[in-house]
Amino acid sequence: MFTPKSGAGRLALAALSALAALSACGGAERQDPQFADATTVPLPGPPGAAPLDAPGGEPAELPGVDTSELVRRERHTWWQLVSQLYAPCSEQAVSIAQCVRESRPCAACVPAAQLVADKIRGGASAAEAQAAYGVRFGPNVKKIELADSPSRGPERAPVQIVVWSDFECPSCKRAVPLVDEVFERHAPHVRLVHKVYPLRSHPHAEAAARAAIAAHGQGRYWQMERLLFENQERLEEADLLGYAQKIGLDMARFRADMKGDAAAKVIERDKAEADKAGLSGTPFIVVNGREFDLALFSLQGELDRWVKTELQIGGGGGGAAPGAVTENGAR
Repeated sequence: MFTPKSGAGRLALAALSALAALSACGGAERQDPQFADATTVPLPGPPGAAPLDAPGGEPAELPGVDTSELVRRERHTWWQLVSQLYAPCSEQAVSIAQCVRESRPCAACVPAAQLVADKIRGGASAAEAQAAYGVRFGPNVKKIELADSPSRGPERAPVQIVVWSDFECPSCKRAVPLVDEVFERHAPHVRLVHKVYPLRSHPHAEAAARAAIAAHGQGRYWQMERLLFENQERLEEADLLGYAQKIGLDMARFRADMKGDAAAKVIERDKAEADKAGLSGTPFIVVNGREFDLALFSLQGELDRWVKTELQIGGGGGGAAPGAVTENGAR
């Protein structure tokens, strides 16, 4: 029987990648969830609250939640979870199920119940679905300083997606177009911010990051980023200079900026920010302050649903600090 813990110490079993061998980019080369028993994830709910009672009887339907594809066993698991997990809004000290059933003033309750159903339908265990709920709606909200990082979209957009990439990382190359599709689909309600995290295991990653930062100084970050990912096997200095020339940069300034202390400081700043936020590999994606954990969620489909939910509930969830300089530029 599934039994959640309670109070400030109430934690969910997390679902992390089962095999480190899948992590060619420092821990995050994952396109589909890879579940395994691992650590703990804080859950929504009032501090110190007693655990909610396990429900008896048969599972009930919840308005607005589609459980039609769940088999009987899955439906029982889903019902146990939504009946015992606290609602995602801190002012509602009731279960997800009660929040939905009573139409409580918490717009996140129906999406939360649907998330649990979708995870169970996708083959997640109760602990794995609980972990996904904790990551998606729990209290672990990261504060991200955007500074002058390259960005696209309105500065005050209700949804902010921050992505850390390594230009020599194959999983970043695959992830960035998927993130771009979501951004473009929901424009102008999304702001996309890119930061760099060159891994020591990739010999050309820092030089490529410096090239991107230097291009950003001339308003051509997005064009340079595209060339760097398209030519991931060709990142020698001569290649980087060729890309800069191709997108029409002032070459003398580009050379100086690429080798200068300012680029080094941006790299140091971006890496420190990511480390503080809990980066375990690239790409590292944070949506309105919550990590889009690639061990729990798939970029194909689930990022789009995540953004839709954020827009539905008003872009809530905390997250990035305002103030980044918006750099326009088409991909």
